[in-house]
Amino acid sequence: MAIEKMKLVGIIGNTAQMNKILRFVILKGSMHLINSLNRISSEDFVLPPSEENIKALEEIPYLKPYTSRRDFSREEETIKSLIEIFHLKPQIKSEYLGQNYEFDDFMKQIFDVYSKVHATSESIKERNRSIEQKQIYISNLRYLQKYRVNIGKIVNMKLMSFKLIRLSKENYWKLKRNYENIPAVVLKIADEGKNVVVASITPKSLEETVERIFTSLNFTELPLPANFNTSPKAAIEELEESIAEDKKVIESLQNSIEDYKKRYAQEIEKAYARLEMEKKVEEVKAFTAVGMKLFFMFGFVPESSAEELKSELKSNFGEDVIILLEDVNKKSPGLTPPTKLRNVAIVRPFEEMVKMYGVPAYNEKDPTAFFALSYLLLFGAMFGDVGHGFVLLAGGILLRAFNKAMAVYGRILSSLGLSSMLFGVLYGSIFGSEEIIPALLVRPMANINLMLAGAVGLGIILIILGFIYSFLNSYIEHNLEEALFSRNGIAGFAFYILLLYVIYVFALGNSGLSAALLTSIAGTMVLMVFKKPLASRLTGTKLLYPDSPADYYIEEGFGVLETVLSALSNTISFIRVGAFALNHVGLYIAFATMAKMANSGIASLIILVIGNIIIIGLEGLIVFIQALRLEYYELFSKYFRGDGIEYEPVKIKLSIAKSVQLKKRAIDNYAF
Repeated sequence: MAIEKMKLVGIIGNTAQMNKILRFVILKGSMHLINSLNRISSEDFVLPPSEENIKALEEIPYLKPYTSRRDFSREEETIKSLIEIFHLKPQIKSEYLGQNYEFDDFMKQIFDVYSKVHATSESIKERNRSIEQKQIYISNLRYLQKYRVNIGKIVNMKLMSFKLIRLSKENYWKLKRNYENIPAVVLKIADEGKNVVVASITPKSLEETVERIFTSLNFTELPLPANFNTSPKAAIEELEESIAEDKKVIESLQNSIEDYKKRYAQEIEKAYARLEMEKKVEEVKAFTAVGMKLFFMFGFVPESSAEELKSELKSNFGEDVIILLEDVNKKSPGLTPPTKLRNVAIVRPFEEMVKMYGVPAYNEKDPTAFFALSYLLLFGAMFGDVGHGFVLLAGGILLRAFNKAMAVYGRILSSLGLSSMLFGVLYGSIFGSEEIIPALLVRPMANINLMLAGAVGLGIILIILGFIYSFLNSYIEHNLEEALFSRNGIAGFAFYILLLYVIYVFALGNSGLSAALLTSIAGTMVLMVFKKPLASRLTGTKLLYPDSPADYYIEEGFGVLETVLSALSNTISFIRVGAFALNHVGLYIAFATMAKMANSGIASLIILVIGNIIIIGLEGLIVFIQALRLEYYELFSKYFRGDGIEYEPVKIKLSIAKSVQLKKRAIDNYAF
């Protein structure tokens, strides 16, 4: 339940080995890249003068960003075509990437395979197109097979034009009514219900005029073959024989494709995986700086993986690489390490909800554990019901089982369900009814004032814990101003406690406040107003104000006013926890009343089922949002900035999750 410590890793390598080194780093998947030129240009970058570093030191004046991007369009098109021809579902496997290979040499083999397979594939496509055309001819010739005509002669007439066309029945009647205006012989051939097939014989000199008429009627021309000097029936037989011959040829060609597939399918899958790797390598190169013979790259690596990465790079590439390993704490303020959260499994899913607000800064206390526990507490208190919680639990389990991509949300839903069930036992509520099981703690509807007061008390406890988190963050950052004098520091905490005491005094009926109490409240407010100059005095900083003193005091004066208002509003805001607990019972009572009014067993049951579905779906969503609102606005605003950079190591997504041993075996293949 912490933020993992980082090391700044620099890799200086021979440009001849650049692709192999970058592939290795990508396959390891532990390096969060930063701009190398920016790092080298920073004031605190030092490359120790040693025999190992002489060549690197000589290269520094000549370094420039890597700008040339390779175009993989030919390789991509080739591999995509082969995948379609072989009907493959390629996967990016680590064993394909961990081998020692030269991508260009490997692709030469793939291009050779493509040249062999492509011609066969095109022949199959051409034959299939021919079959489709012949089947169209057969279908159209069947309209004419009852007529004793020579199909070749009527299609190839010199002075006349013969066409077979299809019209809608409505347009056919329009055509029939205007026969006398059409310079063509039109013969009805077939009636197809909604459509009519007709033959048209037109002088070629008037063909354009007839074409315009038919176009206005939305006709469809039915093509006929021109190379058969025989009857339609005989032409159909010839075409069917030709189709059978084409199918035999296609079968033979497909057998050839299958033979190619058996021999080259794995190579095509390798090509797919390696192309994805090369594209990722090109992306990584954008972060590097290149010189005459060497390249430089820098990035953050978790402390737990840094030494392993260094030793494996050295063992695989030897003298071709120089590894720089530096502590992050010693770096300049301009260098911001990324944040990698490290939490136990039970709270890890809630990292996603924390990141919706913001990523914790590297030097900030990870709020995930506190967020998870407080959120479950708030949700359960507002949605306490054994039956409804069980539905959420079951829904979360099913979501995890059937949708791996949504597994993290399934875990959150399951946790919320368990919290709801726990509070349901405390409230004695099951599917809204408070008459089935006894309450171990309290019945909300029977103790309305207690529920509302308890909700405010819960809010006070959580706000105080938020102050403690703020103290920890200020201590980690060595920020004296925030720790002692800010609205979220000790001064703000003292003011909040004193304000609560004032409310408590008035609640008891006492009208007067002691001078000591008023002086203490005024003192905390003064500390918050003068936080900047006081902190500057304590730390020995000469600059007392960031801008003009007048602007500073106006801003801080309004800041104190906001502190007073927010202290009250943040606390009262938690009353919604009790209100929604009551609302949960109230909704069920409304549906139960409707069920009783129905005076029918089946109708009553249907009403109760629909009511519970609405409560789970609608109120569950509202409670989810309200609990999130309390976390984000009432608690996070006290102690969480969320301005960090998420740790995003450069890596390639493997299609199949293999064991650690398999990945290690792939890495070991880099030994040269």
